[in-house]
Amino acid sequence: MGNIDYLVHSANILYFISYSVRDILWLRCLTVLACSSLIPFFYFQPKPLMVPILWNFAFICLNIVQIGILIYERRPIRFSDDENRLFQMVFRTLTPVEFLKLLKIARWLEARPSEQLAKKGETLDDVMVIFSGRVSVEVDGRLVAELTDGQFIGEMSFLTGESASATVKAVERTKYVAWLKKDLKLFLERNPNLSPSLQTIIGTDLVKKLKHV
Repeated sequence: MGNIDYLVHSANILYFISYSVRDILWLRCLTVLACSSLIPFFYFQPKPLMVPILWNFAFICLNIVQIGILIYERRPIRFSDDENRLFQMVFRTLTPVEFLKLLKIARWLEARPSEQLAKKGETLDDVMVIFSGRVSVEVDGRLVAELTDGQFIGEMSFLTGESASATVKAVERTKYVAWLKKDLKLFLERNPNLSPSLQTIIGTDLVKKLKHV
């Protein structure tokens, strides 16, 4: 039995290395190799140890599935020029796959000059991001701010559930991306890992706005 002890040493070395790497894909790959080293060790005992063999086989299967998911999520994704600009401008902290999922529930719209995108005191159905153009933010007829490329509209209403706190109008022809609040909330419920990232993106935009108030 001593001549196969090297399998245990090899497995532990692989586990040690796997716990040292930062990339979860490499961790899972090394774990598969470690478990694979242990199976023959347990099998070639005087009496094969089936319980640890089966558990290691289960760990191998689990990690292979997760490796496949990680490779799928890291696959190259081709965006259109507009989608890529939006990604770089606002959502670059997301992975391309996460951004692709977010795009699937988005609508690309365009507002004419003077067209109203939000009205103070009324329920706002959408969360919007300006892709190109410029809008005015007015409170009681007084201009308080102007928003341009990459800035959100309706994010506070989305976060708090309250009605719009200001009236927003297009100053010039403005292209924007909109998400229905109910669709976005459902999306985040189904993808809870994206909620902190999206809140950080919105929070960063709010800080920038406050600096210019």
